[in-house]
Amino acid sequence: MKNIIVPFDFSHNSRNALEYAAQFAKQMGAVLHIFHAYDRSEVLEGVKVATTISAMEDTKAKMIAQFGLSANAVVPKVVQGEFIEEILTVINSSDVDLIVIGTRGSSGLRELLVGSNTVNLMQEVRGIPMLVVPEKADFHPLRNILLCSDLHEIADDDALDIVKEIAMAFESGVRLAHVDKGTGQPTYEKVLEKRREMHIFEPEVDCTYKRIVAKDIVEGIKYYMDKKENNDMVAMVYRTHTFVETIFGMNHTHEMAYHTVVPLLVLPEGKDKPG
Repeated sequence: MKNIIVPFDFSHNSRNALEYAAQFAKQMGAVLHIFHAYDRSEVLEGVKVATTISAMEDTKAKMIAQFGLSANAVVPKVVQGEFIEEILTVINSSDVDLIVIGTRGSSGLRELLVGSNTVNLMQEVRGIPMLVVPEKADFHPLRNILLCSDLHEIADDDALDIVKEIAMAFESGVRLAHVDKGTGQPTYEKVLEKRREMHIFEPEVDCTYKRIVAKDIVEGIKYYMDKKENNDMVAMVYRTHTFVETIFGMNHTHEMAYHTVVPLLVLPEGKDKPG
């Protein structure tokens, strides 16, 4: 992992995500890119762009002083334009390995998620992992990564490589968890997929398996996390759903982004960058 980008708007949520990303980047040996976009209305309303640029330089200095990063390992970038459009431009023109973005966490109101930068970016970015950091999440060395799997074949076998890379950097374990809505035995195909996914991590990473029986996937994961409080990161593959499901339902990865109290690593199913 070489480059991590953090969308930053000076809010408490984004600052917490930035502080988490700074420590994460140091552990991974990656360069931290701090991204801020402002629109034309801010200029028309008298917001001084020079002040924003200066504030970004101050933020860089704080990251260096607070977390011991080198000057070359922190790169601030300020652009004018719409957030999603501009950050996609940066991602397409750079070798970005991970996006770290903050969220306010669970609101209990799904309608508040519409128009959210977190969800919008999750839908637009197909080929780059995204780490969603809740506002109350504190950084500490990872003990266990909870990898939530539906045990369906993943289009790209490399999708789980970043989980292995992170686990090896932190010397953490990986818990492969599958929520089963039924009480019957797993199908032969799911057994094979479980073995395949666990084989990706072994022998370098200690990988264990947990089958969770629950009627709801997100509730099942939350129940398991309540029982096992030493899961320090949750990882899920973002599956592309149909238009109808997107409008009238909600992707399980979206739900976890707003219900987990620990960082959620959203894994792309394929390698394609956003267009």
